[in-house]
Amino acid sequence: PPTTPSTLATVTQAITASFPSPAAGAASGRVVFRGSDGHVYRLVAREGARPEDISQALNTSSGAGEDQWLNISSDGQWLILDTNRFDPECAGWPCLAVVKGDLSAREVVRTQGQVVHPDGFGAIASGGNLIVYPAQGGPHAIDLWAIARSGAAWAVPVLLTGSSSFAYHAQPAIAGDGSRVVFDCANQPYGAEGTAICEAGADGKSFRVVLTTANRPLALPERGALHHPAIAPDGSIIFEGDWDSERIWRLLRGANVPVPVGSRFSNDNSPCVLPDGRIVSLWLERSGSSGSHELKAMTPDGSGFTMLLTNMDVQDIGIGCGG
Repeated sequence: PPTTPSTLATVTQAITASFPSPAAGAASGRVVFRGSDGHVYRLVAREGARPEDISQALNTSSGAGEDQWLNISSDGQWLILDTNRFDPECAGWPCLAVVKGDLSAREVVRTQGQVVHPDGFGAIASGGNLIVYPAQGGPHAIDLWAIARSGAAWAVPVLLTGSSSFAYHAQPAIAGDGSRVVFDCANQPYGAEGTAICEAGADGKSFRVVLTTANRPLALPERGALHHPAIAPDGSIIFEGDWDSERIWRLLRGANVPVPVGSRFSNDNSPCVLPDGRIVSLWLERSGSSGSHELKAMTPDGSGFTMLLTNMDVQDIGIGCGG
């Protein structure tokens, strides 16, 4: 059934009570992204903060290289990226690598003696002992795989999407407790029309389709795409829904119809969620902007927002949020 205004008010009140707004100027969490200059960056989620150029820092400590698909663990202590650094095997074909949050240590992920070559944005859990990434080698065009650390080594990859009926799986996000993963699932790549939201246990069990465009709220047309999901601290799923325009939505646990978050923002996409519940996204329509993808953080109920980064274009390939 369609979501009614009274239902929306009740949901908004519940969300506001669950996530009190942080004090003005508080620094709570960090955001990672790739800029239009090809470097990857980390930014304290506070208005006026300056981006930290992670690529430049790695150039200084490890020699020149190229990086992409940077993500951060929910505890903020680990980074995961695709890079041609750190190992000769990565020079011509970028590898998956894990870096400590303070950049003091880095490691190319090896499993069964082989480096890992991902096909897109990966994710790393708090503690740094679980990673999820998209790659070929499974029953579909692109599958999702999970690897847990076993002592000093990485274990055999576990297929998460073996029972999926979709061909492509991408943009994974891991729950704060590491138990489940949400992601894009589609029969065409790159968030094409018809993309849905799926979920699986991090152990490779319990695959399910969470939401499709048929679960449209407020009598919106059954078309578009749903993608870039993230798991909020309360267990709800935040995602980009393109039913009418790119907007941010929330699916509460146990619900099958989502509710809009910050519905006054359009061309708002690719969300991730900070530990305090704020939602960070790429916004294209700020008044006075030059048309760049700028970083916006809004309160969990969408009632207020802060611009974290303006006048710098962020590549729309995935952003990450952590502590």
